[in-house]
Amino acid sequence: SFLRPPLPYSCRTKMSEIKSNIAKWKIEEADKPWVLGVHTLVPYLMKSPEVYEKTVLKDSKGQLPPYCVAMGDSRRVRATACLFDKGTGVVINDLMIENKKNPGRVAVAVGLYHGTPIVAFEHQMGSSGAEINVKEIIAKEQMTNTFKMGKVLFEADAKYVIRVGSAAGINASKEEKMTPPELKAYDVVVASHQVGISCADYSALSGSISSFDRSDAQKVKNRLIAMGYKMDSGRPVKNTDENLSKSLLAIVNEKLSFHNSSRENNSIKLGKAYSLGNVSKDSLYAETEEEAFLTLRKTLNVGSSEMEYATITRIAAHQTLLGDPVKTSMAACILGTLPGDSFAEIDKSVSSLVTMSALLGALETLHKVSKAHMTTQ
Repeated sequence: SFLRPPLPYSCRTKMSEIKSNIAKWKIEEADKPWVLGVHTLVPYLMKSPEVYEKTVLKDSKGQLPPYCVAMGDSRRVRATACLFDKGTGVVINDLMIENKKNPGRVAVAVGLYHGTPIVAFEHQMGSSGAEINVKEIIAKEQMTNTFKMGKVLFEADAKYVIRVGSAAGINASKEEKMTPPELKAYDVVVASHQVGISCADYSALSGSISSFDRSDAQKVKNRLIAMGYKMDSGRPVKNTDENLSKSLLAIVNEKLSFHNSSRENNSIKLGKAYSLGNVSKDSLYAETEEEAFLTLRKTLNVGSSEMEYATITRIAAHQTLLGDPVKTSMAACILGTLPGDSFAEIDKSVSSLVTMSALLGALETLHKVSKAHMTTQ
């Protein structure tokens, strides 16, 4: 703007240098392999027509559709396969074993949900495992935005990844006044933003292999800003996709309300879904030092803490920067809260319904998104 005084020469020079370094980094990243090694079954599947022709991937020749539900537990992947339209849900690992093919290390299922092709996959626990598996699953060689299925064609503007999992809820300390809501077990946090990055993210962006080495902190910060992060209270913050998260929040609340009203014995109520921020930790036992988490609720409206979404967010932002857009969100089921007991004694029958509400919310959100991408030939 002509109303704004020009930046000092030294500042202009520094900004020009930062932009130049970012441009150089993008070129370098484009030349690097997106994945290292093979850990999931997808590369093997694409070479196995006798397997993929038995699934909804027949016409895509084994390439995955751009609508994903990611979770840390293989049992949830199998449960998701049971929610697909009748006769379409397949746990691909089982088919690979039946055909004497490599089943990979993580569970992957495909099927249709109200006609929408969806892949459910296991990212495992923690940021390092999530990085390996998520990058491999959504790699452009293995997941296509243009997914053909008979006479139906889906042309997606991006890849869509919704994580469904569990988390600790975060409230303010008892001595401080907290902006509602006060989270309880059986609530769900639908992530509005991700605060911070994991050690795996820092290492990937800096090239450092030492947790003690922070000499490249400014380089990492610049790269995060180039990927769409903003700095707030000294921390990188990345918003989730707004439309995806709004839809997910509304549908999860519908499912929670339905399960509450349809249960015969509802002495323990399912909670509600709330839009709040998330922070990911590398160590589960970091929760024993509560104060850092409580501060994040107060300063950055963080309501949940788990162990993978930071890395999913960073991978999506990185892949988007390189020209292959990825949109993400998360529905995290609260099993306990801080301050207090982040692993409270819970009723498994109730927590299972909360998880089912979050999972159905993710599936229906992806179906809703896909309808704008679908044409019949």
